[in-house]
Amino acid sequence: MLIPDFELFYEKTKITQDVKPYLLDLTYSDNLAGQSDELSVTFEDRDFKWINGWFPTQGDELSLLLGYQGMGLVNLGAFEIDEIEFSYGSGGSVVSIKALSTGLSKASRTLTPKAYEKTTLANIVRMVANKLKLSVTGEIRHIELERVTQYQERDVEFLTRLASEYHHSFKIVDKTLVFTTIDSLKEQEAVAVLDLSQTLSIRLKDRIKDTAKSVEVTGFNPKSKKAIKAKKDSTNKRKSKTTKATKTTSKANKEPKRTDTLKVITRGESQAQIDAKATSAVNAQDDEQQSGSITLVGNPKLVAGNTLMLQGFGVFSGKYLIKSARHTLGRMGYLTDIEIRMLTFIADNAITEQSL
Repeated sequence: MLIPDFELFYEKTKITQDVKPYLLDLTYSDNLAGQSDELSVTFEDRDFKWINGWFPTQGDELSLLLGYQGMGLVNLGAFEIDEIEFSYGSGGSVVSIKALSTGLSKASRTLTPKAYEKTTLANIVRMVANKLKLSVTGEIRHIELERVTQYQERDVEFLTRLASEYHHSFKIVDKTLVFTTIDSLKEQEAVAVLDLSQTLSIRLKDRIKDTAKSVEVTGFNPKSKKAIKAKKDSTNKRKSKTTKATKTTSKANKEPKRTDTLKVITRGESQAQIDAKATSAVNAQDDEQQSGSITLVGNPKLVAGNTLMLQGFGVFSGKYLIKSARHTLGRMGYLTDIEIRMLTFIADNAITEQSL
């Protein structure tokens, strides 16, 4: 029988054994883009230790390892304590601690106006990371930019906008700024293969409402006074990977009926810039076609940005990207909730072959 386990550190000191008798639950949450990792821990405070000698200091660091006894724990990073809440009622006294991924608090605080000229997307990311004293990792596409303005935006908001415009993912993990192409995430090996027996609950949807067959982006270069265009067609993921094992005459490969084109007008100084914006726009169309959520027994490897395989789900079988994950460990056990979207339809027999 698998026994959930964790290690909790406060400012590099292991406090697991001291706090474990008081632990009600801990929750680790992360998202692929737009938000960074968060840790919430709730303790009983029946002896009022937490609001006296054990009261933590805002800005101090918590570190979490999570997993199962005898299997090795997964390091989920370091977090800065942001908020401490005490409550008392008929159920007794409780202290809740919320901590944000290290490096996020400063990036979230300051409203920064700045103009970047004659540079690249990668250079802008590096400059912001340097200002925040963060290292940079990820595969950033080379895109030359004549001028980009950071309005009254926090650095997190600014980088989130750039990532969205140019088909990248951005988040802050520990003391690292992760900025990488969505395509690089798609190429990762799946960390798990799941079937129905491994899920506690699952919801999957297939939709085409509000999704166009193609996206046309037109950029106007104010310097040259010329328009630059790019057109990208939406993809049917069920046809995107055809092998001997995936060939089928079933409805799984049938193209949805879509005839409209989404037209986007934007600023653009180069063809590479407009191509990237078109790719981002068409992928935003495709992202939610096949998506859903899964609840299962805790698996610390299922974090945002990783990929997994769903097997035995018919037209929903295939490779998926984890958009967000929430890991909850409490007195009722260890559960993982994930939000996913399909990257590629893969027939069940092909997944079985890949899993061998």
